[in-house]
Amino acid sequence: MCFFAEAFALFVVFYLCVVCRDANVTMGIWNKIYNNDLQSVQRVTILAVFGWSFLCSLSGYFYVDMEKGRTMELAQKEALTIFNKDQAFRLWGNKHGGVYVPETKETPPNPALSHIPERDIVTPSGKRLTLLNPAYMMRQIMEQYEELYEVKGHITSLKLLNEKNAPDDWEKRALAKFEQGEKEVFEIVQGDDGESWLRLMRPMITNAFCLKCHAAQGYKAGDVRGAVGVSFSMAPYQALEAKALRVIYLSHILFWLLGLLVIVFSFVHGKRRLVERNTTQQSLEESFEKIKLFAYSVSHDLKNPVVSIHGLTKLLEKHYGHLFDEKGSRYCQQIIRSAEQITKLVEQINIYISTKEQPIDVEVLDPKDIFAQVRQEHSKALNDRSITWHEPENIPEVTADRLALLRVFRNFVDNALKYGGEGLAHIDIAYEKAPLLHIFSVHNDGACLDPEACQKVFELFAREVTSQNVSGSGLGLAIVKEIAELHGGKVWSESETGKGVTFYFAISRKL
Repeated sequence: MCFFAEAFALFVVFYLCVVCRDANVTMGIWNKIYNNDLQSVQRVTILAVFGWSFLCSLSGYFYVDMEKGRTMELAQKEALTIFNKDQAFRLWGNKHGGVYVPETKETPPNPALSHIPERDIVTPSGKRLTLLNPAYMMRQIMEQYEELYEVKGHITSLKLLNEKNAPDDWEKRALAKFEQGEKEVFEIVQGDDGESWLRLMRPMITNAFCLKCHAAQGYKAGDVRGAVGVSFSMAPYQALEAKALRVIYLSHILFWLLGLLVIVFSFVHGKRRLVERNTTQQSLEESFEKIKLFAYSVSHDLKNPVVSIHGLTKLLEKHYGHLFDEKGSRYCQQIIRSAEQITKLVEQINIYISTKEQPIDVEVLDPKDIFAQVRQEHSKALNDRSITWHEPENIPEVTADRLALLRVFRNFVDNALKYGGEGLAHIDIAYEKAPLLHIFSVHNDGACLDPEACQKVFELFAREVTSQNVSGSGLGLAIVKEIAELHGGKVWSESETGKGVTFYFAISRKL
């Protein structure tokens, strides 16, 4: 039962992994496959029941077939053992040219041996003996064996010396096959009483000893002279087989029921987890809606006064700037810059929120069009700083949200120009086609990032220590991360000292 037990264990582990997986994984993967989580668990459970039932049926069929094969193998081995015993007796008698036995009513002289001068002899004491040829001897042995062990043996031929050895219909068919070159006939047949019998027959090949009795029939050495057969009831074997099959059926039914219990338990457990998760998800969605409304409200309420401050400060500087000393002018400029930074931060917050809540609008597009637009937007900064731009010549079309993809590369180039420093000289865009992903990378040879910063740079409001003096919201790369995940991909960065930093952006090829 090792095969069945291992299959059972593997199946249970698989089912538990599928149904009882972490709720977050279920939210991220299964919701993409099914519209309703409960329906998905029900569907998986039904598939598990059918799969487990099929596995049990397959295992049951395998073991039943194996048990029946073992029964046939044991029966065939017994038949061969009996046959080999009879064959040994016959060859022994054949080698000795027959044996002399006392002449009795049960063993009269054999008329077929009348041509042999010494068929009948008398001992010095006056006892009459008659010659038994191997066939005569084997017929008596087989009859005795049948009385003792209910195993029938029969020696027969299509050319008979003794009518008692005449073949039945099955034996005639077997003898015909031997004439055509068959070496053995083995079959389970139904008796007149409906009982199954095993029958085994093999040919007898004429040798020199056989010609003493059968040369007159025209046989030569090497001819098929007849056949020896063995037959016995299969009832004892079938009784043992039935007992073994009962054990197989019972064990498989118990394992099947045990598997069903595991599946039902897993379904109930998974359903409860889904209810809990859905309740939590609903609560989170309500909280998110409140936070979103709060964020929009704050951004609106914050933006209006900031715009006013910015506008009023610009008017103040325009109309009364000549009255300010150097310090007053510096303060005005600082107020204007701060107002502009707050305005950009509010805009980035709105973009981040809209990115999370709005579905992507995918289309087939040429990435080189995106690169060209981003390059055009930054052409003045690139030319002023003599920064070279390189992009691959041949890129396949991709399926993505055009505006989102434009926002990603715009962020990467903005970051390179802002944080690359004075040493920035090259911006290189590359592409790699992976089995499941389109992978883009933007490399700049400016300032490097330490390994810890490479991991944290995509988090909300993450700012590198060396970039604190550069204006920025800390939301740009977080937005890039959200866009990548909405496209079924991911983002990461790599940096080496003296070689700048590379940002990777991967999206699914199956959108």
